[in-house]
Amino acid sequence: MSVEIYSKISNYTYFDPNEIEVTDDLEAFLQNVEILLTTPKGSVLGEPNFGIDLESYLWQTGVSSSSVKQGIFNQIGEYAILNVKVPFDIEVNFLKGEIWDTIIVDLLVDGRKVAGYSVTP
Repeated sequence: MSVEIYSKISNYTYFDPNEIEVTDDLEAFLQNVEILLTTPKGSVLGEPNFGIDLESYLWQTGVSSSSVKQGIFNQIGEYAILNVKVPFDIEVNFLKGEIWDTIIVDLLVDGRKVAGYSVTP
């Protein structure tokens, strides 16, 4: 069992203002992944490689869904809590737009989508 600091944003549906720590392994894992996906690379002092920086993928040419997925797996392997074994997968899709593209990342646990992230410039 891991213990993590509760880090949900106050406008989330399931936000609990009285919660200060997370002891559920799945919830702790989901928080770790969310922090990785929403933190721009280079913004954590002392850890220049921490963070996914999904928006940067939108400005690169020739980037595939599989390379983004591999980058996310690398970050999770490097920085997510190590003592929790959660059977997860990542789905990455690009949506072509008229003005800009959108990247969509879905986190699956036991084959079910449990979180989704979308980024546009």
